[in-house]
Amino acid sequence: MPNTNITTETAAARYAANQAESKDLLKRIAARLEHHEKEQAKRAADWGYAGDLARVNDQLAEILANLGDRSAVDAKGISY
Repeated sequence: MPNTNITTETAAARYAANQAESKDLLKRIAARLEHHEKEQAKRAADWGYAGDLARVNDQLAEILANLGDRSAVDAKGISY
């Protein structure tokens, strides 16, 4: 019985699809950051919002390092 699950996708095609997904995620992150800022403004004394962004910023620093720029993880002292 022949294997019918053979893919003809190329690395370049997969890269382009992943690149498009990354760009979409960045747009969605920007929108959620704006929403988060509006919610924080309603409860300016709530430290939870500051904590949320501290965690997000650490994660973004690691993403930046994954793409070859360690400057943010080094500046934050994150073990990477």
